[in-house]
Amino acid sequence: MIGTHMMDGRSARLCSGLLVLGSVLASASVVSAQYPLNYPSKSQVGKDGTSVLLEDYATPPLSSMTHGGIHEGEINFKGQLSSVNSLRSEPANAPLAASRFFVDDQNGTLYILDKTTKKFTPYIKFADVFPKFESDTGNTAGVVSINFDPGYAKNGKFYTVHIEKPDMEGSATPANAHLPTLDLKGYTTTPAVNPPAGPVHLESVLIEWTDTNIRNATFEGTARELLRVGFDRNHPMADLIFNPLVKSGQDDYGNLYVSVGDGAQGETPGPGHTLPQQLDNFMGKILRITPDINLHPKDKLGPNGRYRIPSTGSDPNPFVSLASARGEIYAYGLRNPHRMDWDTVSKTLLVNDIGLHYWEEIDIVTKGANYGYSEREGDEQLFVDNAGKTGSLVDPSVAFPDRDLLHVDGIDEPVAPVYPAAVYGHWEGDSIGSGFVYRGRQMPQLRGKYIFNDMTTGRIFYVDLAEMIATRGQRNQQAQIHELQIQFKSSYDTANQNAVKRRMFDIVAETYSHKGGTPGQDRVLPGAAGATTGWYDPEHQHPKADPDGAPYGGGRADIRIAQGGDGELYVLSKSDGMIRKLAAVMSPPPKSVPTASR
Repeated sequence: MIGTHMMDGRSARLCSGLLVLGSVLASASVVSAQYPLNYPSKSQVGKDGTSVLLEDYATPPLSSMTHGGIHEGEINFKGQLSSVNSLRSEPANAPLAASRFFVDDQNGTLYILDKTTKKFTPYIKFADVFPKFESDTGNTAGVVSINFDPGYAKNGKFYTVHIEKPDMEGSATPANAHLPTLDLKGYTTTPAVNPPAGPVHLESVLIEWTDTNIRNATFEGTARELLRVGFDRNHPMADLIFNPLVKSGQDDYGNLYVSVGDGAQGETPGPGHTLPQQLDNFMGKILRITPDINLHPKDKLGPNGRYRIPSTGSDPNPFVSLASARGEIYAYGLRNPHRMDWDTVSKTLLVNDIGLHYWEEIDIVTKGANYGYSEREGDEQLFVDNAGKTGSLVDPSVAFPDRDLLHVDGIDEPVAPVYPAAVYGHWEGDSIGSGFVYRGRQMPQLRGKYIFNDMTTGRIFYVDLAEMIATRGQRNQQAQIHELQIQFKSSYDTANQNAVKRRMFDIVAETYSHKGGTPGQDRVLPGAAGATTGWYDPEHQHPKADPDGAPYGGGRADIRIAQGGDGELYVLSKSDGMIRKLAAVMSPPPKSVPTASR
């Protein structure tokens, strides 16, 4: 739990158990702060003239949400037309890595996409296999993520996360009647690891798959459940990544990093509010485990016997010796760390953490670090008991403490929170998407830039990686974010029309309409969000328009960035069911000018 420092009664109540001690990390001469210490009164992200060419790449099959068991229903044209959530390349030494992608449709199907024909072939239909599979609970359900074992080319192993609803009738044991090439002999479910507080309505399930023939488009092999984590209603287990910097025989080889959301408990007043700050649970954490229990035999075996916990050698997990902590935890204090990227050139692990009402974050992940949530968001204190407002928005405002440390149960000394490397407020959008450091060939002017997006508005941004690294986790030292302008020629344009600058939101809305989408009368796309439709905080309402004042029209573009094995970037959009590619730089970024620190 989090202790409370002596202060005036009103501030103590607002802090909800936050101990304000210690000191802010020492200031250093890095980059100019992009944002004020308090929440801004207007948009802070500008356009610097950089523009990129976007091209249609592939059209996934239409799909709709699934609620348990096999789903072959009609497409819901009032909702999103598909739910493509991630696109992955196999490791480069796999025999077919150059010719195909694996594409995850959150509604239930893992596809193989042929790069030449653009044909989608169903590989695994999760609703056919898992009787309690659930994708009908919002944006964080269904098939969440996929990634490949570093030894995939030889062992055929890959990993997925999907969501199940435990209170559905029947058994949770998977079935292979519709996938007879799946061998389920010996498959058993694991006990759910539930949080010590708050309700549990859903479960994230981490599966290890072994395909015995990776040279075809059919799954043939086994499945093994590694971990099952219970949560309330949102922010489940999310992304999966292996350390690309290590080789076989090194300590971190074969260790799987798993980001886990807070189950929406951090924003909920009550005993579950402090779960992201507690080390006795998985909520709001990044975990590190070893799926192959034979790989590091001296390491501690996980409680369910399905994985090991890095606990010996030169790089053990940070809390393995702490009796009150879960040894699997690598970093903590996050809300919804739904996507990670590991840049091999800079040796940097980044995570995008979706914020509550005011701030979206990019964090640089280091072992044992505390990222502050649910007591910090952006550069501010967060007061969940006061409508989730940050310190500058509470009336009257609450000044940030002179000394900034958090008490964490089991750790003797108070902990200094690590602050984001880049942030943006909800004047820009309201749900940070995925991002990658660009290392491809088609856009050389953007190499070394971290390219990411806001899911709701569809805006695509970039930030200089070197500037983010220079922030060193210090408060109010975030790197400058810039918006990428999009040039696009629609398939619905006349033949002689050239690519023109357009908003991603409008591109998605146009395609959604042409494909038969019929949203509610008050919006042009399905769904709702504060940045485009408006539905929260009447006292500090954000505009339903972009920073230039152009209204969005309501709904969610719901886009994500994906990276191919060659480093090129793709834009996945759920609402119109499309995959597009960032193909070229039309106007390069201006030459950077060194800036003085604050």
